[in-house]
Amino acid sequence: MTTIEVESFLETFQTLVMASITPDGEPHASTAPYIRLENNFYILISTVAQHGRNLLAAQKVSLLFAEDESQCIQPFARKRVTIEAGVSEVGSDEENFSQVIDRFKAHFDPELVASLCSMGDFHLFKLSPKSGSAVMGFGKAYRLNENLEIVTHISAQHQHQK
Repeated sequence: MTTIEVESFLETFQTLVMASITPDGEPHASTAPYIRLENNFYILISTVAQHGRNLLAAQKVSLLFAEDESQCIQPFARKRVTIEAGVSEVGSDEENFSQVIDRFKAHFDPELVASLCSMGDFHLFKLSPKSGSAVMGFGKAYRLNENLEIVTHISAQHQHQK
């Protein structure tokens, strides 16, 4: 397993699954289209939606990229990358806001993206990886650093019940 294989896997997705925490401390799972610029993931979401409010309140999120079930040979060993990330809002006055929105327009419906940007409740969030893991099958689990580079193979003995 190489870092390039992790990158290639991530390039197959247009949306991410995220787990965030509600202001009441409850877990909340959702999904959003994203673009990637350098090592960061950017999402354009509404704060009317629960996940938008969650990200404003708690600046951490877990991201999941999982192999399409129709392509999965063994569900117990489904290929996946999980990333723990910090969250920050990118204001429209910030230097890279236009660059990120232009990338969204290039990857998705440009008129829709422009329309979403004109709505006051849509915010651009930057999700910055802190660490993660990649599982590419049985015995193929790896720890990732903040650059999503493989740093170690995860190995442990399974315990058998008596």
